[in-house]
Amino acid sequence: MAKYLGLDFGEKTIGVAISHNGRVATGITTLRRKDPAALRPCLKELKIILREYDIKNIVLGFPKNLDGDESARCAETLAFKEKLTRYFKNIKIILWDERLSTRAVSRVFSGGRRRKKQVDVMAAVYILQGFLDNANREEEIAVENFENFNEDDGFVVVDEDGKEHPLQILSSRDDESGVYLLAIEAPGNEDEVYYFKCLPADDNDEDVVLEQIDDENPDFKRVFEMFKDDYQEFGIEFDE
Repeated sequence: MAKYLGLDFGEKTIGVAISHNGRVATGITTLRRKDPAALRPCLKELKIILREYDIKNIVLGFPKNLDGDESARCAETLAFKEKLTRYFKNIKIILWDERLSTRAVSRVFSGGRRRKKQVDVMAAVYILQGFLDNANREEEIAVENFENFNEDDGFVVVDEDGKEHPLQILSSRDDESGVYLLAIEAPGNEDEVYYFKCLPADDNDEDVVLEQIDDENPDFKRVFEMFKDDYQEFGIEFDE
């Protein structure tokens, strides 16, 4: 299961948040630097955090203006991203539009020393939670009237870049844990294979949510084996 570290990069501080399960963000700490130009001490602290929690993904807030234009801080943030990329060569750095995050957090705290201590780390929580919510919405596709599905049905998945992928359902399998689907990119493109678990949506028996089972999911190997008999039938080949 993917873990993420969320960062709110400020002039004198860096708010830090974490997600252990890819769904919920929680605050960790605020890194402070006496010299705004001196980033190495903060990078060393981040290195300790990344190692401690085995993090491979950093979500960095990108401070655009409310109208969508890049703010003066965007250039500083991009420079910080480059430092992160050079310092942490095996870590994926993801920019995330942080509009309203710090403003929203500022309204939560009513002022004084406590607000100053909390606003940076809470801004990091807002940034990371926004990214997680968006990512999870893309992985969970609502499908109506699942009972009427057949092998000619399909649906569309939107990836993190906003690109649509029409999928065709090839087969369904079930065990004691639930019902699963095997799908490919339509029409007839076996280069990309997808697995989904069917979950009830809003306690409505006629609706389901499809949760994508990717190779980072702990159930991936089991689900892969479930469809083993279908691969040859549909001409799907995998490298050994």
